Amino acid sequence: MRKGLKLTMTVLAALVVVLIAASPFMACTSICVDKAATADGSIMTAHTCDGWYDARTWVVPGAKHAATDKVTIYSGLLHSDRAEPKILGEIPEVAETYTYFYAGYPYMNEHGVIMGETTIGQRNELRTTEGIFYIETLQILALQRAKTAREAIQVMGSLAEEYGYRDGGECLTVGDQYEMWFFEILPSGPLNKGAIWAAVRIPEGHVGVSANRSRIGELKKNNPDYMFSSNVFDLAIQNGWWDPASGKPFLFYEAYADKTSMGSRRREWRVLSTFAPSLNLDPNASRFPFTVKAEKKITVQDYFTIYRDTYVGTAYDKANVSDWFVPDSKGVYVKSPFATPHMSSDFLKLVDAASERNIAIPGCSYFTVLQSRSWLDPKIGTLCWFGLNNPDTSVHVPVYAGVSYLPQNFAVNDRTKFSMTNRVSAWWAFDFVDQLVNQRYQDCINDVKAVRDPFEAQQFAMQPTIEKVASDLMKVDPKLAIGFLTSYTNSRCVMAVDMYWKLAEDLIVKYDDKWF
Repeated sequence: MRKGLKLTMTVLAALVVVLIAASPFMACTSICVDKAATADGSIMTAHTCDGWYDARTWVVPGAKHAATDKVTIYSGLLHSDRAEPKILGEIPEVAETYTYFYAGYPYMNEHGVIMGETTIGQRNELRTTEGIFYIETLQILALQRAKTAREAIQVMGSLAEEYGYRDGGECLTVGDQYEMWFFEILPSGPLNKGAIWAAVRIPEGHVGVSANRSRIGELKKNNPDYMFSSNVFDLAIQNGWWDPASGKPFLFYEAYADKTSMGSRRREWRVLSTFAPSLNLDPNASRFPFTVKAEKKITVQDYFTIYRDTYVGTAYDKANVSDWFVPDSKGVYVKSPFATPHMSSDFLKLVDAASERNIAIPGCSYFTVLQSRSWLDPKIGTLCWFGLNNPDTSVHVPVYAGVSYLPQNFAVNDRTKFSMTNRVSAWWAFDFVDQLVNQRYQDCINDVKAVRDPFEAQQFAMQPTIEKVASDLMKVDPKLAIGFLTSYTNSRCVMAVDMYWKLAEDLIVKYDDKWF
């Protein structure tokens, strides 16, 4: 009886942490690289969906449409896991739509277009309730209608200008098999039904980051590596946000969304200095280069590492502040097993830690690392390494653009209910482990790595064979290739969820009755 009571209390303690351990900083981080900067020549981007957003994911098949068909436009899709979206209007449908992958922010399609996202904000004067588009709807339409990144940007820009963009400032990192772009879009003000937007191609061999503030500066006319709305200069002049006579160059971010948040700047510094360390970038600088040339070839594993980053080895590591060090039995000061980089605002005060915004946070709904590879059929070469909850404690599974469906438990998520016996939602397996790890981080993170890292390593070891078999099948019978990829992707998803439920059970038992 006593043992059962203690186990119950351990579970309750873990659930309490669910309520109090949310990071004080939400929003997202998106890192993108040109193909010349990657080890295998793939275009890559990524996204952490930080905050309580719809973490469910599934495949939305492409279709043929009649000339009279319409598309219903909604608000509230980002939170459709907990509230019914509202209809804002409709627009004409196109003759054919392509298969894409739904999540709060949709992330790839069958033709190799991939997307990451971060919210960047804008001047308060630009806020509006006019128009019908939010960013997630523009993403859906672009993924359904575009075969390239340029086409996707043109679809989103033209629709927003015609029907109006009412969302806040957003950045999308948009790529395909050959190019990677920054696309930033903002509302055009309460009296202007339209949008302001700009897009810049990532230079060859470069890496860029969006961490919740505008990064686009100068715009060059008559240059194929730049695209922008027709109003981008005039609106700034009309409002006195830029004066051409001043001799100062037009800077998109300065005119429309100048932001100095340290939570953004620190992440920009961490990413850019990681991939171009010789630049010796100042971690306290107000602005960083738009992109930097990568000083080493970047791998998928490098992406996993940077997205799990908590500033270890720097002065900004919250798990390394002095209050975490306590005397051992010999009087030597050692780091407490409770030292964690993932703290609530109250916990920060308790250990006198600075309020640094890590790249990895517990308040992450889901995350993606995306590849688009030109030398493979796009249904095989377009690959999302998908994960749920905190990237630091979670695991990636490979989701190929050619799969026809995903496990049902990846499309179910009710965060208002939890039960150890009701495991219909994949999300809870990863969230539960994250809460348990954060109770005794220094010990538990090693338990996570012991099961997670071999699992991911196995996927990388299998990848060449999986993709060769799929490619060979695609030449003979595409349906067999799709079935093969679907079976493989689903098996890894199922294995990951089962592994994390088992890990949660093991952590409860291992750290029960340890007097903490």
